[in-house]
Amino acid sequence: MRNNEERRLQRVVAYSCATLFALFSFFFIAKYQAALLELLYDNLATGKLGFNPYVAGAVVSVALTLLAVWLNRIAKFQREWTAMAYLPSTLLLAFITDIDRTIYTGGWSPWGWVTIFVVGLFVYMFFSFILRRILFEKIKNAAMSANRVLWRNLLLFVLLFCLCGTLSNGEENFKREALVVSYYKKGDADAALKVGYKSLDASQQLTAMRAYILAGEGLLGERVFEYPQLYASSGLLPAAVQTSALSPDSVYSMLGIAPVAGKSAMQLLEDAAKGDRVKPLLKDYYLTALLLDKRLVEFKEQLSRLYPEASADSLPKHYREALLLHAEIDGNSSLSLSSDTLFQMFDSLKRIENSYDDVFVRGNYVRKSFGRTYWWYFLYGY
Repeated sequence: MRNNEERRLQRVVAYSCATLFALFSFFFIAKYQAALLELLYDNLATGKLGFNPYVAGAVVSVALTLLAVWLNRIAKFQREWTAMAYLPSTLLLAFITDIDRTIYTGGWSPWGWVTIFVVGLFVYMFFSFILRRILFEKIKNAAMSANRVLWRNLLLFVLLFCLCGTLSNGEENFKREALVVSYYKKGDADAALKVGYKSLDASQQLTAMRAYILAGEGLLGERVFEYPQLYASSGLLPAAVQTSALSPDSVYSMLGIAPVAGKSAMQLLEDAAKGDRVKPLLKDYYLTALLLDKRLVEFKEQLSRLYPEASADSLPKHYREALLLHAEIDGNSSLSLSSDTLFQMFDSLKRIENSYDDVFVRGNYVRKSFGRTYWWYFLYGY
């Protein structure tokens, strides 16, 4: 009777562990790391079959669960240690989701993962031998609460899942870059621009991606300062050597320029914008670069040269903000706009500034109301 109860308990534990691991691996692939796997797929796939994260998650989760069940026929983890059978599958799950910038830059070394797998295999075999030969022999006839067995396995799974999350790539900016490209190549520019929208941190590559998408949508001068700008004009262009899914050739060919060793992004854009015939996209990149470097006087001069016939009302939002700020600093009240809204907003900003003596406190209050304007960037930004 006890043996029958023990077998029933072990079946319940085995099915529960298999279900829990399969669900975790499915959501880990299909949701948490889907964008990274799509990057890897795009770099390795030669056919035109699109990447489906749910199909990938289902295939991987089933394969890894079956592998663990098959290996446990040899290792024979039982009772409250059944979850240990999923250690090799957990390491494999972490391995296939440990995707970083080396897929573009090269230089990936296998030795770190070789060490992890060797240590993992040793732990797996050691515990299998110890538990099977010593512990299970002593307690094989002892009654055990089903709740106790399930909760101990659940605790082991928590440790395994934490291990998986630690070993796989968790670099948020790289994952955001991957997600931006995933949305953008599907034609959803709005979703791509919303990735990491509320985050105050952004890599240089992510910043360049946003600029590229905004420029393609004709919104560079309208919305670029709605996002964190931490790299001045350097954040407009990607590195000459590809380190993300954004190919430098895509940006440089769009602007009609080529990277030159030793020249900064500002120098490249400045040289390219000197001629009489300047591409509209290049004009916006150049003017935005001047704003990012806080060169307001030059911005006004170049704006008059590149858009000689444009009225202030027809200019993008950030250009109007910059002109109003320049007029305020220069003491020139000649700027004319059909609507008083921008002037009223700037007056509100000045009232906030006059209300606080501490620069840090003042900057925080200005940011709450005007953090997505050029004014905040110029006065308090990086």
